[in-house]
Amino acid sequence: MFDKNDFKEKFRCWSEMNVDATLDEAKSFCDILIPFEYKESYSWLEEQSLAWFIWKKDMKEKQLVNLANSEHEIESFETDRNIM
Repeated sequence: MFDKNDFKEKFRCWSEMNVDATLDEAKSFCDILIPFEYKESYSWLEEQSLAWFIWKKDMKEKQLVNLANSEHEIESFETDRNIM
């Protein structure tokens, strides 16, 4: 029997340990975790998990951009303050 909660936990742990993984790698991991005979009935779970994976990667990218922008703003502020 396939346990969707076990799948979710394993996928979450895998994604945390493989932060630089690609979408193709995440799909391959899903293929390993979901037995062939359950693929059709749990396709929604794979789609949901991959959507979460993409969202998580997008959020990480946005955080990095925001961090870079914040560092630039701090440097600009310090430079402006030293000029005055």
